[in-house]
Amino acid sequence: MSLDQLKALFVGSILPTWGASGFDDGHGQFVEYLELDGRPQQDGIVRTRTIARQIYVHAHASALGVAPPSSLALAERAFDNLHRVAWVGGARSGYARAFDRSTEAVTDPVRDLYDNACVLLALSWLLSATGKEGYRRQIDLTIAAIDRTLKAPFGGWAEDSDGTLPRRQNPHMHYLEATLSLCETSRTPTYRPAETRAFALLQSRFLLGPHDLLHENFGPSWEIADTFGSQMLEPGHMCEWVWLTGRHDALTQTRHDEVRADLLANALRIGRSDGSPFLVDQALASGTPVMPSRRLWPQVEMLKALMTQHRRLDDGSYLAEAETLSSEMLTSYFQDVPTGCWHDRLDINNQPIGGTIPASSLYHLWTAVAELV
Repeated sequence: MSLDQLKALFVGSILPTWGASGFDDGHGQFVEYLELDGRPQQDGIVRTRTIARQIYVHAHASALGVAPPSSLALAERAFDNLHRVAWVGGARSGYARAFDRSTEAVTDPVRDLYDNACVLLALSWLLSATGKEGYRRQIDLTIAAIDRTLKAPFGGWAEDSDGTLPRRQNPHMHYLEATLSLCETSRTPTYRPAETRAFALLQSRFLLGPHDLLHENFGPSWEIADTFGSQMLEPGHMCEWVWLTGRHDALTQTRHDEVRADLLANALRIGRSDGSPFLVDQALASGTPVMPSRRLWPQVEMLKALMTQHRRLDDGSYLAEAETLSSEMLTSYFQDVPTGCWHDRLDINNQPIGGTIPASSLYHLWTAVAELV
């Protein structure tokens, strides 16, 4: 079965490769990407979100018992470095957006919702994998920092500490992911209010009505306008919300079956208008591609959406679609690549066009494999 093959490839080859080539042992930190030949990134600039997601992957895989023996130690060492270098204290605290792992200089001091949400996700699994109370204290400090530094009117949080526009649903989606993880791993009601607040934004701000499309970009009061790029849609994010909504329903014993069905149907209609098995990266509501390429991560999110629908509805047709999609991915994105790597972007004709192998896609792959583990 292709899903089993994907899981075996990740656990047996991809994760060990990224724990070796993807970790700069001299500086105690993960890298931002691998070169197309599998060599690690040479310059030192890394984003906090990418580092945090790799910490998460290694911690979560360790907690589930499928990681190499060194993975948890790498995750803890990387977090120690991340916190020491990127944490900004004071009245407007939070994690800075980027730094140089070689010099330990902060290169972008802005506190960004996306980055801090990813740190929360990493912390949730560091706490689960180790039981160390220091991680719990940092979770609470990070949540407080987000609420204080990124406070914003009209619901949700500011894009960053500079109040950058447009406001985007994507960072809020990942904050929901982090709070869901905290609820699932802690098994206490402590983080339920944060999760509830984040999930409510889906129907109050990001979907304007029943059967509506998931919007990406908004004005300061969540208004929709071409000025803010609101016409641009991302099918991969629609699929990602299917997965997160399924997890929310499992956590809260609620049912949002119609919401999930609409999100998936719209993603497939808009993202596969040319008949390809793969989603385009960005498109208009008509299905016209805005970015006529196909990165790996939207395909992984589509896979997760199909598996979510299978589990929530007990419908074998979704599992069959997931198996077919996994097979298509294995014969395109994972062919003719260095050990433990992939083609990160294909063009419309399914030819590789990626310039690097970014670590961000390691996170997406793992979240699908974790569902299979």
